[in-house]
Amino acid sequence: MIYPAEVDAKSQGAAELLRALQRTAARFSEMGRSLSRDFFPHVRVEIISDLAGPAVRLGTALALPGHELVFETAVAVGDDTFGVRGELVLDGEEAILVLPPVEIADPVECAALLDRYVDELTTPARWHVQRLVESCAADS
Repeated sequence: MIYPAEVDAKSQGAAELLRALQRTAARFSEMGRSLSRDFFPHVRVEIISDLAGPAVRLGTALALPGHELVFETAVAVGDDTFGVRGELVLDGEEAILVLPPVEIADPVECAALLDRYVDELTTPARWHVQRLVESCAADS
């Protein structure tokens, strides 16, 4: 038997996780717009927002002259857990930053981890873009 307090706790946890996913999408979108604006015309942005079965991918792909940077998080829903991962990949093959995949049963803890992963991915974004833009300018 499911008690109302359990339903309320599960509903509140699900609502917090949904808010975290919305924050994640908004933060990646803002990061992409800001970098595109600040490094115009060298950076183009594409938002990653993909729901595939029981998983959601959120992030930003930045196209620079000769390079692509992809900042991405994913949350997969299992039977009793949520799997969270995050990564920053250069040119589709070089993993610059890989955050450890974590399985969590509590949706509120999952939301907190997702927020932390977004911080870890977006904080160095400007530095990575600046480095690549300068490298492209030096090669010209």
